[in-house]
Amino acid sequence: MEDLEDGQTIPIGELAERSGVSVRTLQYYDRIGLLEAGFSEGGRRRYTRDDALRLQQILALRSFGLPLKQIKGRMLTDAASLEEVFARQREVLVSQIDGLNRTVDMLDTIIGEVRVRKEVSAEKLMAMMELMKQGNPYTFALRYFSDDEFGKLGERFASQEAYAHFMGHAEKAFAQMDALYAQGADPAGEEAQKLAARWWDMVLEFTRGDASLLESLLSVGADMGNWPAGTKGIQEAIGQFLVEALGVYFQRNGIELPTTRTGGPNG
Repeated sequence: MEDLEDGQTIPIGELAERSGVSVRTLQYYDRIGLLEAGFSEGGRRRYTRDDALRLQQILALRSFGLPLKQIKGRMLTDAASLEEVFARQREVLVSQIDGLNRTVDMLDTIIGEVRVRKEVSAEKLMAMMELMKQGNPYTFALRYFSDDEFGKLGERFASQEAYAHFMGHAEKAFAQMDALYAQGADPAGEEAQKLAARWWDMVLEFTRGDASLLESLLSVGADMGNWPAGTKGIQEAIGQFLVEALGVYFQRNGIELPTTRTGGPNG
């Protein structure tokens, strides 16, 4: 394009050929006001050297995924404006990458579930995908429950209010566990035992006396070594602090737990 001289114009076909786009694309850019052409006396579209340079800029920005609406009306003639546009587009692309990574993680979890269980109900898979979309890091725990048990949980947490209420308590309990563990708190100490009592109350709320649900829930913790890689951050606090705190709590309160299943999900 640099070989065009000031004041020289070329027809739309030649610009299309030089730039590697179609005539129809140039006509569309003209129609939406993105790259407006001049016209010859015979009514033919003609383009100047500035138009050709503008087109190069448009195509470069499009190659980075910028939408035409963002490009329209903006001539990037200095480094500052280029930095602004590229910085914004980088944020968009990073967000898209994060979204794709979350989708890949979701698919990996679903593939793993199907591989382990062989036959999985559509309802269970849909619930797992919905929880993963919400960013719930403990979605994998559903694989430890049978379809019948999952049905019971579905009825119990059918409303968004019930689910949000339980998850709110759970998030606070996890946060308290992390804080106490980071402080090096004594698992038999007062604060740790308050946490253990709170934790056991959540278990009772979750299971409501259903022995099968309790057994499956306990099997989640017993199989910690097979939890997804994304849960590594909490495994240490659970294994080295919470388990000990609960052990002391159960002993002090005469609570006997059923024997957990072995062999992984529904094993």
